[in-house]
Amino acid sequence: MRIIGGKYKGRRLYSMPKRKDTKLLRPTTDRVKESVFSILDEYLEGTKFLDLFAGTGNVGIEALSRGAKKVVFVESDRRFCDLIKKNLKSLGISPDRYRIICDDYVKVLKKLGNSGEKFDFIYADPPYEKGYYTKIVNLVKNLDLLDENGLLMLEEPKKNPFLPEDNRWIIERRHYGTTTLTFLNFSQSNMEENNV
Repeated sequence: MRIIGGKYKGRRLYSMPKRKDTKLLRPTTDRVKESVFSILDEYLEGTKFLDLFAGTGNVGIEALSRGAKKVVFVESDRRFCDLIKKNLKSLGISPDRYRIICDDYVKVLKKLGNSGEKFDFIYADPPYEKGYYTKIVNLVKNLDLLDENGLLMLEEPKKNPFLPEDNRWIIERRHYGTTTLTFLNFSQSNMEENNV
């Protein structure tokens, strides 16, 4: 895995050695990452970014490389939390620009919401087979975790895409091989613009 743009462009990231007891990791591909960040690139400077189901930290580190002010990494597996820390240290990224939370995503989102934290961008790449999408969308929306113009981005399987409660939340859907990227915004202005 490598960083594809920004300050740390071309730098390689550590990944988990393949072992029988290591959970299957499906990192965000360079093609998907390139697409996401070509869309976000001019808007990232000075923003707050949440990398949910962070794995190696691949997506959040790309955001830091491209100018995000702060990234919160959320990952439940302690081994991957340690790997995120290792990747950040290897790049010399200042600890005041990131936070790693090693806990269940539901608990973390509730804590962030209850403390009034808001994000410009939230990227969620949960295990495809777990069916977490509805829960993620409802938590982000109901806990008001996005700034008014903030985006929630879901990486999901193309063959079984998430169907939101309200289609007006969807800004755009893009397909890359077997992957679909869904961009959602919950602001009232978006709802009014997309109202048919």
